[in-house]
Amino acid sequence: MITTGEMQISGMLTMTVLSVMLVICAPGRSTRRISFAKARWMMAGGTGLIALQFLLQHAFGFRQMGVTQAVCCNLLFFTPSSLLCSMSILYMQRQGKVSWKEWLIGSSIYALSAGILIGTAVLDGVPFREESMALRIAEYVSSVLYVVMQTYIFSMQYKAYMRLETAVDEYYDRSRRDLFGWMGLSMKTMALMVFLVPLVIFMQGAPLVIFSISFFFIISYSTISLYTYGVSKDVERVEESIKEEGIVKSEKLATADESNEDSAAAANFSLFTIHSTLDRWIESGHYREHNLTLSIVARQMGVPQKQLQEWLRQSEYKKLAGLVSSLRIKEAQRVLIEHRDWSVESVADYCGFNDRKYFHQVFQQYTGTTPAKFQQNN
Repeated sequence: MITTGEMQISGMLTMTVLSVMLVICAPGRSTRRISFAKARWMMAGGTGLIALQFLLQHAFGFRQMGVTQAVCCNLLFFTPSSLLCSMSILYMQRQGKVSWKEWLIGSSIYALSAGILIGTAVLDGVPFREESMALRIAEYVSSVLYVVMQTYIFSMQYKAYMRLETAVDEYYDRSRRDLFGWMGLSMKTMALMVFLVPLVIFMQGAPLVIFSISFFFIISYSTISLYTYGVSKDVERVEESIKEEGIVKSEKLATADESNEDSAAAANFSLFTIHSTLDRWIESGHYREHNLTLSIVARQMGVPQKQLQEWLRQSEYKKLAGLVSSLRIKEAQRVLIEHRDWSVESVADYCGFNDRKYFHQVFQQYTGTTPAKFQQNN
């Protein structure tokens, strides 16, 4: 069985290594991105606070004194740590656009929580090494405030994630959840942790050990994923889709006025023009090109990108991937019948699919059967 001391040392070393990785190991080109430059420091600050918490727990033996003393230390450090780690993900989601009001709300909740804990510990007249009912009640209140703070941040993360999902889905010719899927998993696991922390920190023994190990994995996954995302080209691809579609103009989603302007512009641009240029684009076979984006297709068709996007939203296709996938599957059906000697990989590549697995997935979604069975039956 892992002892409390071993667990604290392991946690301290793990969080220290993660902090050092974020501070020292980021390439210069990545640190020049405003969103990642700030996010990595916030995440490093969060992991650093956790490391400091484990160091203090180990040095002063709060867990050995009693549950109340250990929980007090946990809440004083876990709350700001969670605030920094969660806000770092929000920074990446919003490309660095987080308002001071949102920071103020989160910070104020922590300040209130810390004030209640420290004030109670100082004023209740019971030595810190002894169990105090007043301090235990203060910890319960602080735990509730922790949940409130994290719920507030999670609601912002969820909205930002949905905006990213919509932007990327509409911009690329296929599903690109691989670009930012780590955000969704980090959000879910950290949200789960939010509701477990106030319960588990009051426990001892096996439940505390199991939770601590899970906590290490969750924080490590989120930190390494944020680092990997920040130094990769994925962040550029996501930001490209958002900037091209004009979604990130402020900290909020497009206003009602902007939506009305877009709708009016789309109405002024002839639907007949879209249809005619679309027919020519299909005849040219451009839809078979790999890695198409909304901006590329608009340029090939010679139409404004925003109008093409609005037209797609109102059409049966809903987004670029719907249009392109439909055309590619029809072409794949023709090729499978006329070129029976071609391999599935060759058909997929010819029709614009990047790999066989995705081709199978989309083909079955549109036809209800696999390419091989379709070829056998036709």
